[in-house]
Amino acid sequence: MADLNELRELVYASDNTHCFIERERLLSRLEQAYASDTSEEKYAKILSDLLDGVSTPLLPCDYIAGRVVEGPLDPGVKTFNRLLCSTGHMSYDYATLLSKGLSGIISDLETRADELSTASSDRFVSCAKIIAEAIRRYATRYSEVAASLGNTEMAHALSVVPYGPAYDFYSALQSVWLIHMIASCYVGARDYAFGRFDEVLLPYYEISLRSGKSEAELTELLAGFFMKPNEICGRTSHNYAQKPVPPLSSKQYVTVGGAHPTAFSSVVLRAAELCNMAQPTVTVLLKPDADASFTDATFHALSILSDKMNLYNYEPTHRGLLSKGLPEEIASDYTFSGCCTLDLHYHTFRRECYVPSPILFLNTLHEREYRSIEEILSAFRENLRVFMQDYADRVMGPDNAERRRAFFFDSLFLSDSAKNCRYAYDGTAPYHLLNYFHVGAATIGDSLSVLDRLVFRDKRFTYREFMSILDANYEGYEDLRNEILGFPHFGNDDAEVDRYTILSCEAFADASDLLLLKPNFISAPSIYTLERDNTMAPKIGATPDGRHSGDPVSENQSPTYGADRSGMTALLCSLSRLPFERLIAGGLNLTFSKKLSPEMLKALVLSYFEMGGLHVGVTFLDRSTLHDAMAHPENYRSLTVRLYGFSEYFINLPLWQQTAVLNRTEYN
Repeated sequence: MADLNELRELVYASDNTHCFIERERLLSRLEQAYASDTSEEKYAKILSDLLDGVSTPLLPCDYIAGRVVEGPLDPGVKTFNRLLCSTGHMSYDYATLLSKGLSGIISDLETRADELSTASSDRFVSCAKIIAEAIRRYATRYSEVAASLGNTEMAHALSVVPYGPAYDFYSALQSVWLIHMIASCYVGARDYAFGRFDEVLLPYYEISLRSGKSEAELTELLAGFFMKPNEICGRTSHNYAQKPVPPLSSKQYVTVGGAHPTAFSSVVLRAAELCNMAQPTVTVLLKPDADASFTDATFHALSILSDKMNLYNYEPTHRGLLSKGLPEEIASDYTFSGCCTLDLHYHTFRRECYVPSPILFLNTLHEREYRSIEEILSAFRENLRVFMQDYADRVMGPDNAERRRAFFFDSLFLSDSAKNCRYAYDGTAPYHLLNYFHVGAATIGDSLSVLDRLVFRDKRFTYREFMSILDANYEGYEDLRNEILGFPHFGNDDAEVDRYTILSCEAFADASDLLLLKPNFISAPSIYTLERDNTMAPKIGATPDGRHSGDPVSENQSPTYGADRSGMTALLCSLSRLPFERLIAGGLNLTFSKKLSPEMLKALVLSYFEMGGLHVGVTFLDRSTLHDAMAHPENYRSLTVRLYGFSEYFINLPLWQQTAVLNRTEYN
């Protein structure tokens, strides 16, 4: 009998130092065996041999089959084998997989290859067949194990999927998980996403309802499915206590909602509540007028899941994508395959670039003497453009054929590429999304405000005098620094002060618009830092807003640490002024000292979204709990906190990151 609690305890008991030991030993041998192989099918054959060689472990408590054997690294081995290693950060076309199965996908590829009549398309199909047959054999072995344990439903499903089409809700979940696990753990990459989960699974959910399954049964089954992503990386931290496994501390994302949520969309939320683990992160695309019951279900789930959810205002991003010339069917089908990183579902191959905006800003300030904020912004915009163009030129450059072949598995499930028998990585995907992240937006905005006030308006300092104060890191100017820290800052509903952060963001969006890109490349600028607000800080000198050299810059869309002193309403009013239809992703973290009711959360978030706000993520925690967790971590193994757009186990964070969480403004 499957058991959620038993699966949960397995995750807590897992060893974060263990690797996927069978994968490592097999790939070590296969790397030598295929060292001289230069064929197009090399990596398909390696994956085939790998899947034939690994075990098919199954426990009586498993709802869904598919896990990887773990163990300590062999002596002398320090990290996982990268012979197979993708970039991840993408959403597969699970709808096609479920409706056609691998056999139907292969049939379509063969037809297309015959139409194209090229050697490259024939080789593409050859690789696809090798992989599809390997997965078929792998699933069959799992089916045999399930049968030996008396699990007839699982055994039957695995005898059909993923090679054949799914036929009900259970088989659909089993098909998705097996492919997702192979991609994450054997091919090897982090942050694969489940895409528009409620749309993809809805037909199979309805089939099972009609066959007599109850909503409660199917909700529990889905909760069991949601336990599986937690097994991949245990309780590791994304940038610190990582397991030596190819997905590192992968985060996996489920996107629901949008313009047409269904009754099943709410079921997904209830299943996530039952699971209530760090994975998967549930991203809700909220269109409040689309379905009142789903909106209510969203805030009920948020009151329980808190840091494990993202809420996005559907319309600003939708309109922003339409403004880039994307057709409605693509612009409305966006997802998130990273914490706050936009994806065009399976239609795209995406990249991401964290732009060191504060460094470029300081470089701009030191280039010459300026006479106005407008002059600074003009030069800053150009420096942003040059940096962003250089990144674009590199990713649009010549294709790395070896890497392209290593990424073949991904290409098979990004159907807009596969239908033309092309690799997603070779630059021919219909849409290549370049996610550019604006780091330190509020730090730059507040710095512009101070410069305008002290240098250009009040003329208390010449431009060169003020630059020398920054160069001295405010040493000898402590009174001035304290005065600056007392100035109005972004985040307090002061439209005049907020204007400067808006200008910072507009400069970033302008630079993105000025990029020279190939027709199928799209720039998606966002306000997002991940942990760069801290890790980039040592490279950033003193800034005009009173920040010392080396101190953190502002996080995501938030004000600088401690600058929002006028309460939650003032904060959200300031944020709503940012140009979110031009900066179409990113994140806002809100920390509350106590749990809020669904009704309070609904009133707060909907008011913000009605003003034009883009995103909300919440954490319900008080500082005393966090301090106690730091002192007594053994008592807090399940304590999670929201980092930037995902959830982490607090006790597994490094001290600096625990401190960063503590430094966030806490609202009562």
